[in-house]
Amino acid sequence: MSRNKAARRTGRVGIQVVLVFMAFVSLAPIAVILSIALKSNTELATNPLGFPHDWLFSNFLDAWSEAGIGRYILNSIIVSVPTLLIVVLASSLAGYAFALIRFRGREVIFTLFLVGLMLPAVSIVTALSFIEQSLGLYNTLPGLVLAESAMCLPLAVFIMRAAFKDLPGELREAVFIDGGTEITAFFRVMLPLARPAVSATIVLTFLTVWNDYLIPLVLINTESLRTVPLGLAFLKTAFTSDTVLVAASTVLAAIPSILIYVLLQRQFIQGIAQGSIK
Repeated sequence: MSRNKAARRTGRVGIQVVLVFMAFVSLAPIAVILSIALKSNTELATNPLGFPHDWLFSNFLDAWSEAGIGRYILNSIIVSVPTLLIVVLASSLAGYAFALIRFRGREVIFTLFLVGLMLPAVSIVTALSFIEQSLGLYNTLPGLVLAESAMCLPLAVFIMRAAFKDLPGELREAVFIDGGTEITAFFRVMLPLARPAVSATIVLTFLTVWNDYLIPLVLINTESLRTVPLGLAFLKTAFTSDTVLVAASTVLAAIPSILIYVLLQRQFIQGIAQGSIK
């Protein structure tokens, strides 16, 4: 018995050591980039990895005004928010239909959605560019919103379908017995119960759109319409001698994605866990 306890204790210690090491590996680059953002370029040359002696928070103001990272963040917000609304609403409706409503061709249509998960974005961006040019949406933020929505929908539909299938179908039937409609069952009963999956969809979609580089690179060629990834790539080229300014811009660009995850992390983890259990 004592040997079993010792073995379990050793296993727990081993797991904790591995987790601490993984946390260090994950957090070390963040600490380094934050440290660089708070230094001067002179101090960076003499003390590249150490903590800053003088904490220069003014670097963030310079990044916002001189480097123009604020404009890129605003463009990303303009793209991300409508994309979130489209993806969450469309995937919730589609997931509800695929999970709970029987209709001809349901499995075939859902399989077509899954094909979207298998296709890499690089294989369709050229066709996407021609489509947007023909529609007059090329090099516009609305065109980028539609493209990002289309790319994010397959995974979102997959998550929402799994969430609705995991809910008791009797709740939907009870709404019909009380004289309710399909819309009432969806918005007032089933969708609130699927809130963790909705949160997971919001987090994954936001992070995908906010960090996407390929699609904006192909569809946007105007400097004033660049999103955060394109803007950071431009800043890295334009300010090659000002590493501190680029680092400060990177930190500012990461804040929205960190906030959205912190606010929704509990429901996000719960939604992912429900899908894996199912």
